Amino acid sequence: MSRMAFALVAVGALAGGTAGSMRVELVAPFEIIAQHSLSGFRKFRLERMAAIDVGNPAADSQTWQTLSLFGREDLIAAVSKDYAPERCAPLTTASPLFDEIVGRARKTSIVIISESHERTEHRGFITEVAARLRPIGYDTLAIEALVNAPPGTPEANWPPFRKEPALPFFSEGDGHYIEEAGFGRLGRRAKALGYRLLPYEIVQENRPTSEMSVQQQIAVREEAQARNLAAFLGDHPGAKLLIHVDYSHATEVPRSDGSRWMASRLKSLTGIDPLTISQTLCRGNGKKVRLSALPESQPAGSFDLLVDHPNVRFVQGRPEWRRRTGDRAVAIPPALRPTKGWRVIEARSLGEPDTAIAMDRVAIRPGEDIALMLPPGRYRIRAIDLASSDQSPPKPAR
Repeated sequence: MSRMAFALVAVGALAGGTAGSMRVELVAPFEIIAQHSLSGFRKFRLERMAAIDVGNPAADSQTWQTLSLFGREDLIAAVSKDYAPERCAPLTTASPLFDEIVGRARKTSIVIISESHERTEHRGFITEVAARLRPIGYDTLAIEALVNAPPGTPEANWPPFRKEPALPFFSEGDGHYIEEAGFGRLGRRAKALGYRLLPYEIVQENRPTSEMSVQQQIAVREEAQARNLAAFLGDHPGAKLLIHVDYSHATEVPRSDGSRWMASRLKSLTGIDPLTISQTLCRGNGKKVRLSALPESQPAGSFDLLVDHPNVRFVQGRPEWRRRTGDRAVAIPPALRPTKGWRVIEARSLGEPDTAIAMDRVAIRPGEDIALMLPPGRYRIRAIDLASSDQSPPKPAR
């Protein structure tokens, strides 16, 4: 399918101050393409988004992670347990939150921190932790979501973060969740800080089978992850790891059912007592991010620290916390808004290719007032029409 561009006047937004450095500019012409003109991993993810019911998008819990990946946490916050408040008592410490994390990180060489795949603010918090740990010697960021190519994979088939490590951004093909804009921001910051990026997920041919019990599947995957990380440490003595995980992988002690997650296994394999931080157990207990005490329902020692985020607020459909990090809310040009179905709006810095993870990406529906959230800069905009493949190509607005 041919691509179509709109020769529109550039749209700019000044949000606070008048200095040029504070400006967010969307540079015309804007491009509109159809979903079925794309190929590869990105097409697959767009197909999953296109299949979501426009009128009732959160009806099926299987769609929630996809909605979050496409910038629509606002559509799932009222129904997902990852946003529902979870009561936890505050933890009293002598130091402010980040100082407490840094102080404890100095006493070890491994920090493990979890996220919810549905709450992008967790990636924003991990980005800040990475920035705080780099000056004290942490030099490797291990990310579960990065593609882990099996040994012997030809260089031509390596994921971009490994094949072209000098790129300042994550790229299509680096991993499934990597496509989310907040994950892309984490990658950009880590690369700028000089972190070595390390994949550690179990390779495809060793993944557990459906014939295994749930406990066996957990054991196989957790052991493989732990051994991959331990092998890296064996080959890189003196390295200090910040390890990104989801949900329970950061659990440091055996669970009541006897299951042992990655952090527990890595501790046994290396003899290193990691600093384990959970962002998924406690939430909604204060007006700002704080530390919480481990609930009595959890095995003692499950995590060293529990980060408790406030309830999420949304402005123009986007999480308010991004404004606090310096993003500006920028209106989507009317010519790019859909008249039917979903349309995905992507903003990339001028000069970056389409394979780069967008600085922001959001799926919108007809009639919605949804903002792009962008730091100051100049951006080119691409809209992807998620109409089914048997429909005619999108036409330029008059």
